[in-house]
Amino acid sequence: MIATQGLIVRLAIISDIHANLEALQQVLEDIRRQQADRIVCLGDIVGYGADPVACIELVREQASMCVLGNHDAALFTDSQRAYFNPHALEAVRWTAEQLGADHRDYLRGLPYRISSDHMLFLHATPRAPEEWDYIFSGMEARMQARHFYERLCFIGHSHIPGVYPLDADVVEYDPEHRFMINVGSVGQPRDGNWRSSYGLLDTVAGSYENRRVEYDVEAAAAKIIANKLPSRLAERLKVGL
Repeated sequence: MIATQGLIVRLAIISDIHANLEALQQVLEDIRRQQADRIVCLGDIVGYGADPVACIELVREQASMCVLGNHDAALFTDSQRAYFNPHALEAVRWTAEQLGADHRDYLRGLPYRISSDHMLFLHATPRAPEEWDYIFSGMEARMQARHFYERLCFIGHSHIPGVYPLDADVVEYDPEHRFMINVGSVGQPRDGNWRSSYGLLDTVAGSYENRRVEYDVEAAAAKIIANKLPSRLAERLKVGL
């Protein structure tokens, strides 16, 4: 695990881009308008979508920190592919053909987790980030609380945004308490809302916001079809599932 320190006022947290360049570009533009001081990426830069190279390059340029996602890991670890459905597996194989050594090395060098300023960033779960388990509920989040000491834990992986209090009797976000926060997905939301999702934390105001951003979903879907990837991967973008 990497530990870093440094003053952050407004922090943007993105995850699960999945090679959707149209979505990533619009999210980065919204982050610029929100005047975020730093961007953290929670992994899965690639997989499913048609622009893996461009998305890797943008994340490498714009994000100050990035962790490894399971679709990133699947490019250089065959065992990671064992649990992929046929559509995801086809996309991983196609993605592998698009990347050069430099992009592979970048993904291979990403850590599973990063701790910074009393915050933990990872793709899946604190207990065993390399096992890629999912968190879908507050109960599942609370079961993870003893596996990290930081006040905030930011995750992705499920593509479904959520704010989960880890302290008893806490309902809404409060910077004085511990929370696990899923920032949702930039490139393939699955909560029935097709718009990109990311998180914006203001450490001075003590606030957290899940932001939704519109993008040219038709263009992103058309690229998937043009590259002969499974049509299901294009169709699901339009409905957010």
